[in-house]
Amino acid sequence: MRDDDLSARKREILLNAVESYIQSASPITSSNVRTNYFKNLSTATLRNELNALEAMGYLKQLHTSSGRVPTARGYRYYVNEIMCDVPLEDNILTEIHSIFQSRAVYLGDVVNEIADVVSKATNYPAVVMLKGFEKLQIKTVKIIPLLTGQALILIETNSGIINNFMPIKTDIPSQTYVDASNFLTSTFKDKTLSDMMQNIEDYRIQMCDELQEFKGIFDRMIESLREFGESIAKKSGVTAKGELRLLNSPEYHDLEKAKKVIDVLANPTEVEQLFDNLDSDEVTFKIGAEIPLEELQDCTVAGLDYQVDGESIASVGIIGPQRMDYAKIASALKFVVGEFANLKQLDNTQKGAEDGQEE
Repeated sequence: MRDDDLSARKREILLNAVESYIQSASPITSSNVRTNYFKNLSTATLRNELNALEAMGYLKQLHTSSGRVPTARGYRYYVNEIMCDVPLEDNILTEIHSIFQSRAVYLGDVVNEIADVVSKATNYPAVVMLKGFEKLQIKTVKIIPLLTGQALILIETNSGIINNFMPIKTDIPSQTYVDASNFLTSTFKDKTLSDMMQNIEDYRIQMCDELQEFKGIFDRMIESLREFGESIAKKSGVTAKGELRLLNSPEYHDLEKAKKVIDVLANPTEVEQLFDNLDSDEVTFKIGAEIPLEELQDCTVAGLDYQVDGESIASVGIIGPQRMDYAKIASALKFVVGEFANLKQLDNTQKGAEDGQEE
């Protein structure tokens, strides 16, 4: 039986029944479907339609004489038919927006907060997975001397601006840092972060041979960039938050079922399998047997990619029961990924403050 073989009436009954179950967690019966949605149909007619939907594989009975619940196929039909965004609560929107506004423009600095707020918005465990940062292309490099005896290194990439600090000598003229910034930009422009980090010693020799007067600056910058490379390695990977929120769902009152999900979230390799092959335009839902890990095939995994120039930079997703508010989850994931665009530019007030510290 193909999904498009459903009659208009069966379609409406199924969609309303699944929506009712998502909201109430109460098994679907002919009487409650009639009361809530189809007062013009008899209970006997609705019972026959529900029996037919069960035979088609969209619904199932947990126990003899009990009401029905959606199957993975029923949820998949629901998602495909009525997937749409719903407004998020204002406080959640504000919290997500503030995370991106108030921090440095590097995704690695905010992943913990992003994962936490997505978990809070959806009431399920949330995952943020960083990947592909080594493929980012460098656009400019800028060294800004500060009054604190340090200089701020800003590396603009095609995904945003990454920053780090290095110690400096206070007797070096400001123009020297301008010249050094221009030389670094010409050296690294359009190269990847991976190329820069892997070949940094060769670049150091090249720089020092060409411009001896910058040797001290370059030596300190190279050491700072080595530290930066180590920090990227630490921040890359999987961040999971809100594992205990599973226990708020009736499906996970059985602690053994919850433990299966929590164990997967603690295994980065398995998490990568879950969030592989995501879309960057629409939220990907993997339901039941569509999930590659057998122990989670009574769950739903939802995820969305953040991509730059066709390269996946991060994935954001949640894991929960098949009975979830699909539209609300899609809205939360889309809003977060949309906010990643804020990482592409320095906030004007932040940039002004930095410029004001140049000497």
